[in-house]
Amino acid sequence: MKKAEYKIAVGKSGFSSLEEEVTQLLNEGWKPIGGLAFNAGYPYQAMARVVNVTKPSGHSQSQAQASSEAEPTRRQSYGAQDAMRMIDELT
Repeated sequence: MKKAEYKIAVGKSGFSSLEEEVTQLLNEGWKPIGGLAFNAGYPYQAMARVVNVTKPSGHSQSQAQASSEAEPTRRQSYGAQDAMRMIDELT
């Protein structure tokens, strides 16, 4: 199973510290979303990635199917590949 993660990188001491943080996140599989934002003199960059999540042991396939069927239809219509495609379109 895959899930999307979102985080905000902040330059605590200006652009150089933001560059270091974004570089580290890029090397961990994160992608920038949109442009820079500024608040109270600090630069920010939104980042996102898709990660694999393992199911807890003891959770049967029928239980997983039943729980996914109980979720709203809107959530079922988007998969991890769809989420990454939408992220790619934003960047």
